[in-house]
Formats: sequence, structure tokens, C-alpha cells
Amino acid sequence: MDWKIIAIITPLTFVTFQSLSKLLPKTVSVFLVTAYSSLIGFFLMLALHFLFSPDKSLSMNNKSLLIAIGCGALISIGNFGIIKALSLGAPQSIFSLIFYVTTIVYGVLFGLFFWRETLNFPQIIGAILSLA
Repeated sequence: MDWKIIAIITPLTFVTFQSLSKLLPKTVSVFLVTAYSSLIGFFLMLALHFLFSPDKSLSMNNKSLLIAIGCGALISIGNFGIIKALSLGAPQSIFSLIFYVTTIVYGVLFGLFFWRETLNFPQIIGAILSLA
């Protein structure tokens, strides 16, 4: 499967996740929801690892483990932010617009400044059109 198809389809999972989050009663702890979500994600990702990875080992070197811990902390904080914003009454349409536009902006900035990626002319036009 081409990665571009995945890039188009995958946001549907996040929009669905955000929509489901709006159904949560205000009395449910956002922390508890995120903990349960992360636990389910842990088991799902572990199963996917065993299904698709050629190396079935669970070991990691220290550097990879620290990066994985950082990624886990960031995704948990990100999921908390999404759930919290929606539980505070953020309209799905406006939240998604702000969320995904800023994701594009942050992604491009990280690519340019941290990973030293470059943009060619068609990419610049595409970015301008996406933001417009």
C-alpha cells in the first residue's frame, strides 16, 4: 500500500476519536479516559508489533527506550489536550480546523529546522493552498 493512501485515511481515525471524545460525560475524568485509551493502545500496538515486525523481541537499547518513553509522554499529553478541549465544549469543526492546520505548520517547521529538510516550489505552493 502506498504511504499517501495511509496519509489520507489515517486522519479519519483521529477525527473519529475526537468525535467519540465529545460523547464523554463531563463527570468522567479526562485522565482516566486517557489512561484506558493508552492501555488499549499498548495492547493493540504490541499485537501489531508481533504481527508485522520481523524482529519479535521486546528488547530495546537505552537510547531507543528513552525516546519511546518521551513519545509515550507526548502522545498522552496530546490525547489529554484533545479530550480536554472537546470536553470543554470545543466545536468539532472548529477544533479540527485549528488542530490539523497547526499540525501541518508544526510539522513543516520541525522538518525545516530540526531535520534540515527543504521544500521545493510545488511543496511551497501546496502548503500555501493547504493553509488557505
